[in-house]
Amino acid sequence: MDIAAQILAFFGNNTPLVSFFGAIIGGEETLVLLVIFAARDTLNLWHIVIFFYAGVMVSDALWYLVGRSRVFNWLITHRLTFNAYTYWGKMLYKTMGNNTLEVLFMTKFLYGFRIPTIMYFAQERLSFRAFIQYSLLTNLIWMTIITVFAWFAGKGIKFAMHFSHNILLDVFLIGVVMVLFALVARIASKYTKSWLQKK
Repeated sequence: MDIAAQILAFFGNNTPLVSFFGAIIGGEETLVLLVIFAARDTLNLWHIVIFFYAGVMVSDALWYLVGRSRVFNWLITHRLTFNAYTYWGKMLYKTMGNNTLEVLFMTKFLYGFRIPTIMYFAQERLSFRAFIQYSLLTNLIWMTIITVFAWFAGKGIKFAMHFSHNILLDVFLIGVVMVLFALVARIASKYTKSWLQKK
């Protein structure tokens, strides 16, 4: 059995575990890859969706608790950290208004925004219960959008493989989708950050 087959076998036998920890460690790229495999009938889509969603919720909750921790409280009392923290909060609300749900949703799609935003809301004393309620909805919408994108990409790759059963072509097409997704996301984040800073 080659390496690719071994990896797929591991993913198939441990889909809930891979999805859960992939959400915590890997983020949206992991979701895209797993759903592509599901679209090709290699993995169970519902296992991916359910356990990835659980992993994202756990990750958000952990970062919220870090934002409430004594260590973080101590960090933001220092001048440099406090200035950056204050600037971040002003920029968020100046751009998006006081709509907490909108802010949390938008930052899901921006690299480098999600974790600082969660920690900011924790410091601003948004209650844990309210934060979880917001996260439940924003994560559901965010995951739905990415899952639909990855599903159709996976189906496209599966269709292309009807004309060629070359494993290298298969790996290449998956790689192309992953690279394009990462590039588009990072370019969008870069320009969005520049736009936010100018407002």
